Amino acid sequence: MKMAGLVVVLAACGGSGSKPAGPAQGPSGKSVDPSAQLAIKSEDVTVTVGGRGVPSTIVAPTAAGPWPGVVMIAGSGPTDRNWNSPLLPAQNGSGKLLAEALAAHGAVVIRFDKAGSTKDNPGPPIAEFTFDTYRDEAVAVLAALRARPDVRTDRVFVAGHSEGGLHATRLALVAPTEIAGVIYLSSASRSMADTMLTQIEGNLRNPLAMLSEQQITAELTSLRAALADFFAGKPVDPTKASALPPLQQLVAQMVSPQTAGLMRGLLGYDNAAEAPKVTVPVLIVNGAKDMQVDPELDAKPLHAAFIAAHRDATLHISPEADHVLKHEPKTLAEIRADQKAAQDAYNAEGRVLDADVLQAVVAWLAAHTR
Repeated sequence: MKMAGLVVVLAACGGSGSKPAGPAQGPSGKSVDPSAQLAIKSEDVTVTVGGRGVPSTIVAPTAAGPWPGVVMIAGSGPTDRNWNSPLLPAQNGSGKLLAEALAAHGAVVIRFDKAGSTKDNPGPPIAEFTFDTYRDEAVAVLAALRARPDVRTDRVFVAGHSEGGLHATRLALVAPTEIAGVIYLSSASRSMADTMLTQIEGNLRNPLAMLSEQQITAELTSLRAALADFFAGKPVDPTKASALPPLQQLVAQMVSPQTAGLMRGLLGYDNAAEAPKVTVPVLIVNGAKDMQVDPELDAKPLHAAFIAAHRDATLHISPEADHVLKHEPKTLAEIRADQKAAQDAYNAEGRVLDADVLQAVVAWLAAHTR
């Protein structure tokens, strides 16, 4: 969302770490191998859920398996299976790059267009579109992956990016015996409402916004009040929630009677409280140059919540990775000077996955699939 030089990107996000669990034992089968460079194949499939078709892509080694499996869940808004979005220019999506990289190291990976992300999956009728719609799609996609003969059913993982981390948590909680671990990629520990407010504050403080400290304080105060009323089920007037038309539009979309039920569930979900209920091993990955999900406010507290619950949790912060896990050579100061340009470059042609992120994910999967 653009407003006088501001960009609002909703994201719920995503080294150091605790010691990973020892190699898990299970039925004989192939494992993820950090040194492998396997030939891969890609196949488009449709997963059925609730009478609807969910467009998906499976990428797998061409060599005979069975291989570990990975379900990938994309982030917020109209973000498709490749992590491309009409809100951002270019089509070099990190989802496709990551899926193909993991397959080349020995995994069968499925990614899908979640409800509302593309014209091919608009989701159910708006009156039936709820927070559970995303969970139910993930459950169906997980089942489809586990049904494949080239997949080790004892070693299937779910990887959620940004908002997808919330859906990964919810999938793991309803399918505790069907997944072997969860990977949180640029995922928030706070509620999406809190994450959204942090992002908005950062944009309001951008020099291009040309707002005084008094204006910024007034905007944040009124937005917090509007959110509190929204969660309490009280009516919210978008024109009183903000003096800025783009934020008024954001609030109007949030409180619309058609979408209010979905948005209350989505924006109010507290991942730090719910995620530690997951009992399988988890990996938390965040880029130090992530402008949407702050490693200090999200990745580290999420990791701490798991540790406090005595879970097997590994934290990895990649020093040169951005929100979409691409390598970002710019300094934080340079990025903050023009966040819009940085976000517009997320999927620019030629940008590649950060090598440190990929190494961390592959090493963790290898340790948990041997």
